[in-house]
Amino acid sequence: MFRRMLVVTAIAVGLVAPMLSSPVMAHHSGAAYAQCEVTLRGTVTEYDWGNPHVVIVWNVKDDAGATASWSGELASVSSELADGMTKNSVKTGDDLIFTVKPAKSGSTTSLISTIKHADGSVLMGYSRRAAAGGQATPACSAKPGQPQS
Repeated sequence: MFRRMLVVTAIAVGLVAPMLSSPVMAHHSGAAYAQCEVTLRGTVTEYDWGNPHVVIVWNVKDDAGATASWSGELASVSSELADGMTKNSVKTGDDLIFTVKPAKSGSTTSLISTIKHADGSVLMGYSRRAAAGGQATPACSAKPGQPQS
């Protein structure tokens, strides 16, 4: 009887355990974003330290002086805390350099790969959300804000 109960329990655990991790596996993908990167320097206008993802919005000026508002997504608050960021790491008005994977559609939304201060010092050198941990990612061929391949 005990042996049968042990076998049933093992089978149940084997069937249930993968289901418990399904929400993580089923989380939305980065398929809407290009597998290339662009670097943008801008001034932070919003910093949303919240779940499901931390979001930063910043203004970028092009060569003609026109301003475009970009938004970038990071991982969850708990992931960012584990990577050393806090709710005070970024402030409205900060001049930062973002390396991002832009939206394929050409919209000014992105996944943030790295963030540097204006002096080049690293604020965030790895993004779990963009999966850019030291991997070489090619530069995008299209200009930022244009459809990417």
